[in-house]
Amino acid sequence: MTKIFVISMDDAVGYRRRQRLTFEYEWFKANEKSLPIIEEKMIHMHSAKEKCRKGKTGCCDSYYRLFKKIYDEKINDVIISEDDCLLKELPAIMPNKPCFLNGRYINADNWQTTDKFEKKEGLNKINYAKYRILGTWGMYFPKYSDVKPIIDLIQNSQRLRAIDIMITKHKLIKHYLYPSAFINDGEGISQIQLKGDGIFDNYVKVK
Repeated sequence: MTKIFVISMDDAVGYRRRQRLTFEYEWFKANEKSLPIIEEKMIHMHSAKEKCRKGKTGCCDSYYRLFKKIYDEKINDVIISEDDCLLKELPAIMPNKPCFLNGRYINADNWQTTDKFEKKEGLNKINYAKYRILGTWGMYFPKYSDVKPIIDLIQNSQRLRAIDIMITKHKLIKHYLYPSAFINDGEGISQIQLKGDGIFDNYVKVK
């Protein structure tokens, strides 16, 4: 059975979001206090507010610790999602490749959301020459070893960026599931940015 980890803060927002989840999951607690390997290497825009700095660093730290857990404990057939990811439906047979389960599709040469990507039902390959997927709003890894390249990237990089940007920049996940298995709905609240992004379904903003 596919195991689902949900990354969530141990605070009022995290609690309220976890109450909305209707699927079986294991709570992986997110931290604002980050490991030195993350804290010391994370770069920020000069104008970034303290909330954004702490949120971005804490998010990367949480994913790094969870990736390490998956790899060290050899956990196969695993999904990582966040507490604002609402499950629609998983396929009867999960894909045999790492893939996104939702996110924000953007053009490769700018940050504009696009709906021009391939929409074939099932597993699709990302055309990185034209597009990117941002947002870690559901990722699937069939084998525990699939997370090792992300661990290595974090450990070996001299400078770190937001986790979703690093994954897509280095093309570490090459596929996505369509339709998306999750809807991302933070109810207008972000634990990282100053305001929420809205609701995303099937890789595009719907509200």
